[in-house]
Amino acid sequence: MTTPISPVVDLTGKSILITGGGGGLGADMAALFTRLGARVLLADIAQDSAEAMAAKVGNGALGVRCDISDEESVAELADVARCEFGRIDALVNNAAHADLAGDLDLLGTDTSVWRRTVDVNLTGTMLVSRAIVPIMIAGGGGSIVTIVSRAGIAPPLSSRRLTYSTTKAGLIMLARHMAVAYGKKGVRSNSVAPGTIETERMLRDLSAERLTQSRANVLTPSLGRPEDISNMVAYLASDAGRFITGQTIQIDGGVLTGLHE
Repeated sequence: MTTPISPVVDLTGKSILITGGGGGLGADMAALFTRLGARVLLADIAQDSAEAMAAKVGNGALGVRCDISDEESVAELADVARCEFGRIDALVNNAAHADLAGDLDLLGTDTSVWRRTVDVNLTGTMLVSRAIVPIMIAGGGGSIVTIVSRAGIAPPLSSRRLTYSTTKAGLIMLARHMAVAYGKKGVRSNSVAPGTIETERMLRDLSAERLTQSRANVLTPSLGRPEDISNMVAYLASDAGRFITGQTIQIDGGVLTGLHE
């Protein structure tokens, strides 16, 4: 019996929706997916950014405004996906809100910070998934990849980012729940948990001291780059990842593997 050759990562002909696609990791994913043959729908609360990135990656990409925390806005996004693309083969839940100044510990975080972060990260991702899953099922199935965080697995020792960490932990369960609910209908669902990734925003926001500490904590020679995340998401979105579902894949340079003495 001949063993079949495993497929390479090929997204030719696939239609992929990326939330938060106007910049950062979402933009890097869009560029890679397009090079691999996909047509991408980029949703972002900043319409100009979404449209500019769509024009940059080409291949029929489309950029639209969407506030994922607003149910009506999400419904409009689903209409665009259905009418302009016809099908969605992969959904990347990437959009997120983080309040670096106000998201503190349990006693220090204002309720308004909690509510806004939950509205975007947890409720917003649920709304988008709920709107797109029926389109995906109607098209014969597909892959959902939800971008979570290392902070959703182990909270920062600084005790900051209570709300961000809690919402990312919730998203891990949302992804697993969808894997259980829709797997037999051809929908795979996984989450990807990045560690410290050297994006432009991260390099701008973190102090030199924090960067040095982050580089010391990983088990690899350097911190992660955006392409480290995009490559994994592309694999999960492609047919090469057809037997992977219900998983949380950590891409963090092994920082949670050992205890710091």
